[in-house]
Amino acid sequence: MTNVQHRPAYLLHALVARLDVAADEMLRRGHDVSYAKFLVLLAVERLGTPTQRELAAEQQVSDPAMSRTVAALAADGLLDVRTVPGNGHRRALGLTPRGRRLVEEGSDLLESAFAGLAEIAGVPADVLSRPVQAMIRALDELAGASA
Repeated sequence: MTNVQHRPAYLLHALVARLDVAADEMLRRGHDVSYAKFLVLLAVERLGTPTQRELAAEQQVSDPAMSRTVAALAADGLLDVRTVPGNGHRRALGLTPRGRRLVEEGSDLLESAFAGLAEIAGVPADVLSRPVQAMIRALDELAGASA
């Protein structure tokens, strides 16, 4: 019987889980924000001015869960929340200047830490990026084919 812990799928999951924990610790220590909330801010930056519902779908969480996250980020001065005129309770989201700064600084922090880890491991980050991007594209294609 093959030891599961040496299989690539297990190893990748283990790596990602450990990277998520490390990212959470770095962001909490350096910017007082969780990695989960940081990912929401990154999604808002990428999407432009999404509605709360669009953001919930993007992050694959329920509308009530996203509502709580949005409220917390707005209370922290990181998200601007505006009611969309004529659309009931729909709310458009955007980064505040403080939110933009956090996304930039947090991204730099995580990228620098990852590059340092890759260097210690003897794997240049740019070399690692190519197969990872190829796998992400393949997953996107598979998801598109099953939709």
